[in-house]
Amino acid sequence: MGSPWIYLALCAFAMIDGFFPLVPSESLVVSAGVFAATGEPNLVAVIGVAALGAFAGDHISYLIGRTAGGRLGSGSRKAAALKRGGRLLADRGGTILIVCRYIPGARTAITLTAGATRYPLRSSWASH
Repeated sequence: MGSPWIYLALCAFAMIDGFFPLVPSESLVVSAGVFAATGEPNLVAVIGVAALGAFAGDHISYLIGRTAGGRLGSGSRKAAALKRGGRLLADRGGTILIVCRYIPGARTAITLTAGATRYPLRSSWASH
């Protein structure tokens, strides 16, 4: 844990977790935080790089949704689900974005939906 590469790894894992939720970034960040009690790694740096990675990962997920969202057929079940998600975001955007951060898999689903429905990016992240 004394290697400076730990910060890059934590940032990368937190970022990847934003759009590929099978990556166990939370466990890695908690483990690094526990080791930080001994002085290495630096706790403030662990928090900073984990937050930066999560922020970047959420934006990547949003952009993936924005790019792929227009490819759904208008009569498909996925398009109907996307439409419901868009209404939910329009009605309770900030609340739903915050709640979904704590539900496994929902963080990715809601950021993809926000991008696909073209939910305003500024509104999405201003609510955090």
